[in-house]
Amino acid sequence: MTTIETPLVSIIVPVYNVASYIDACLASIKQQTYQNIEIIVVEDCSTDDSKQALASHLMDERIKVIQHHKNSGLSTARNTGIKSAIGEYMMFVDSDDTIDPRLVAACVDCALSTNAEVVTYGFTPFKDGITETDLPYPASNLAFEATKIDGLYFSLPHFAWLKFIKSSAVRSASLQFPVGLYYEDWPFHWHLGLATNIKYHLPIDFYLYRQRGTSITGSTDKKLLDLFVIHAEVISLVEDYQADEVKKTLANKIKQSHWSILTRIDNDYLAAALAQAKKADKTLRLKGYKSDLTVRHILISNIVRMPTQVALLMLQVLRQALGKRARVNGQEKADSE
Repeated sequence: MTTIETPLVSIIVPVYNVASYIDACLASIKQQTYQNIEIIVVEDCSTDDSKQALASHLMDERIKVIQHHKNSGLSTARNTGIKSAIGEYMMFVDSDDTIDPRLVAACVDCALSTNAEVVTYGFTPFKDGITETDLPYPASNLAFEATKIDGLYFSLPHFAWLKFIKSSAVRSASLQFPVGLYYEDWPFHWHLGLATNIKYHLPIDFYLYRQRGTSITGSTDKKLLDLFVIHAEVISLVEDYQADEVKKTLANKIKQSHWSILTRIDNDYLAAALAQAKKADKTLRLKGYKSDLTVRHILISNIVRMPTQVALLMLQVLRQALGKRARVNGQEKADSE
């Protein structure tokens, strides 16, 4: 096969305090059936044995380790990887996750046959602690066909690790992850979608996502407040690109996010979250962002538009009701087991 048929793929792996997981992660990347890859490991000053765990993998010449001089966070680590990548395509793998051996090959085949700038795919979650032999890899005889997605892309999960990207698209749009904020995948996802034209989706769950108790996706502390800043960044992107056709999708995602924040955030930060939600709600209305009229969207919007003290009281009632329902459902599940 020619170089054009086997383009180099850069796989960016940020590493921070993952000594227990990095072996499995890198092994799954090294075992890809598609071999023309560079594995860019960005070591972000781990305080555990992650650096020592990397040592056994360095005999593979495809692995390039970049050592940060100070801990800088996930966004900076990914940005370092982007700057260092020389592949025609790039993708991200979190260092506590693993990937099916067929993932890169499937993405390359799709990108070359469709000229896609972005190829997306699905994931399979698994609980932390299960053995390697019990990992939920998809069936070996799985047949699949890529689908052109266009605007449907914006409804997909924001995770950076669910994207196979033409590197030239990243460079031409100066795509980076925002530094100093959590939920950094939101603006990257939206900016990438707005800056590209040809997007395909593979109906394969070849990314294996490890569910850990420390995951940011389950956070209830003040990290959730960063979402309001992130939402504002994404709105600015949509406005800059004058992408009116995606306004409703973004409004739906933001309203769902408001529900999640205001029903989950720790009580100590509820008042601050409500204040930010009020500002965001006003911005959405002024700029013409209209969400679907679902029960959740209507309920959370009505509460947010109430006077602050009334809204806080209604949120406490809602949170208590949701907590009670969760406890009842949990007990019913336990009783049935």
